[in-house]
Amino acid sequence: MRILFCNIVWMKKYQGITEDDKPRYCGEYVREENAASDIFNFSEYNGRCYGYVRHTGDLVFPPAGVECDTKYLIVWCAFKDKNQGRVVGWYKDAALFAEEQYQPSFTNPDYELDYFFSAESKNCVLLPENKRILRVERAAKAGRGKGFGNDDVWFADSEYAKTVLIPEVLRFIEAYDGPHENFVLTDEAVCALPPDIKGTAGELHAKALSFIEAEDYLTALSWCNAALAAEEQPEYLYSAAYCLYGLSAFDRAKVPLEKCLAIDPGNIRVLEILAFCSDMTGDFEKTRYYLEKMKAAADADALTVIQSTLDEMDAFFAAEGPR
Repeated sequence: MRILFCNIVWMKKYQGITEDDKPRYCGEYVREENAASDIFNFSEYNGRCYGYVRHTGDLVFPPAGVECDTKYLIVWCAFKDKNQGRVVGWYKDAALFAEEQYQPSFTNPDYELDYFFSAESKNCVLLPENKRILRVERAAKAGRGKGFGNDDVWFADSEYAKTVLIPEVLRFIEAYDGPHENFVLTDEAVCALPPDIKGTAGELHAKALSFIEAEDYLTALSWCNAALAAEEQPEYLYSAAYCLYGLSAFDRAKVPLEKCLAIDPGNIRVLEILAFCSDMTGDFEKTRYYLEKMKAAADADALTVIQSTLDEMDAFFAAEGPR
């Protein structure tokens, strides 16, 4: 497995900018309009994390002519101030793309992807701030070959890196068994039931809806599971799918949605979430299919939005050329 060090902004969670989590680059706060996609480097997206680093041009690590190379260890570093660099997390078994990748989202621009790296979220670790103890320096301070140069990508191919830094980093990673700051949706969590289940299926579903209202989708999903275990109803399936969609588990959400659609093929709510999930997983033919199906049940305002989205897709792919 090859190793690559990337310097990104300093954040607590890398789930986007919030009031409690504002990015800093080498000690300076980054304005939202100037932020790059590294602010989402540890956001789980359909079972994966997508990593971005500010870099001019293509990454040259993969062999010539290879668009994507796999089995990298990406070590994410950040400088809380100009001199104090720390390892903040890592991706194991990551794919590295020579060129910056872009996946559009036509139904919600907040879900566009810009990335150079991708890894299964279960192989990604974000350290809590108090566990970021492993130092990484700037070459300008530590000496040539002993840290990042002017670029935010460091191939760490110096003798010092090979004999001192990389072994130290690998020992730390292999020994680390502490808490992870990033969320990973496991199979167990998807199938979990709440404690102390009481009530009818309808009452259990009502409990799920209260957690959906509070945007606590993981807890809501457990109550949906309880309701479905008692009685499988389309409304309960839809709520479970909505929770999975809220957890960015788009492929998982499609399963209960397709069950709903088999019962009620014209249900516009189901078609809408299926269009969203298809869009966010890059299945644009399905996105178009579900948007077209929505037209039959849409009111005038919704029809305008749907047609605008379809027109945007047409314009994008016309400019991109044949897929």
